[in-house]
Amino acid sequence: MFCNVNSNSGIASSLTPPTTVTPNHRGARSRELVLDAAQSLMAEHGYEAATVAALVERAGIPASSIYHYFGSKEGVLLAVMERGAERFFAELPIPDRRVGSRLEHLRALVQTSASTLSRHPDFLRILVVMAAQPLGAGEGEVHVVVNRVRELALVRLRDQMRIVFGVDPRSDAADELARFALAAFDGAFVAQQSQPDVTIAALLAHRPAALVAVHRELERRP
Repeated sequence: MFCNVNSNSGIASSLTPPTTVTPNHRGARSRELVLDAAQSLMAEHGYEAATVAALVERAGIPASSIYHYFGSKEGVLLAVMERGAERFFAELPIPDRRVGSRLEHLRALVQTSASTLSRHPDFLRILVVMAAQPLGAGEGEVHVVVNRVRELALVRLRDQMRIVFGVDPRSDAADELARFALAAFDGAFVAQQSQPDVTIAALLAHRPAALVAVHRELERRP
C-alpha cells in the first residue's frame, strides 16, 4: 500500500553543511526568513542571484546572522535544498508492496508523484534552474547538491522497480528504469511550467506503459 515513511534523517545527513548552527526560537525564525528569501531568489533568477547582499535586502536579516547560521552562501544553498527535499519527500507516499498489476501500481505511483510535484513547484524550479548552471558556478557546489537530491529520488525509484518488476535495486536494469522514470518527471514538470493548463499527471499518462515496455526490452538483453 502507499504510505508516508519518515526517512528524512538520511536527507539531513546527506545535505546539511558542517557550518550550520542550531538556532534558538528567535534564531529559527530568522533562519527561515533567510531560507524563504534564498528559495524565492533562486527560483526566480538562479543560484547566482542569491548573493548575501540580496538575501540581506529581501529577508531583512543582517549579514552577520547569515554567516552565523550558514557559514557562507553555499551553506545557505545546502540548507535550502535540505529543507526543500525534506518537505518534498515527506509528502511523497512510498508504496511498500505492489498494488494490483504492474500497470496499476505504476499508474498509482505516477499519480501520487505528480500530485506531490504540483504542490512543491518552487523546490522543483530551483532544482531545474541549478541543474542548468555552468559547471563552475558556486565552485561546483551547485551540481553536487542537485545530484545529491536527485540520487535520493533515484534510490526510491530503484526500489519501486524492485517492487513492480522484481529486479535487484542495485542492478543496471533497476537504475536504467529509475532514470527513465525520473527523466519523464523532469520533462513533465518543465513542460507544465510553460503550459499550466496541462497537468503533470496528464503529461505522464503513458509513462507506466512505457516503463513496462522498457523492462520487457531489458529482459531480452543477453
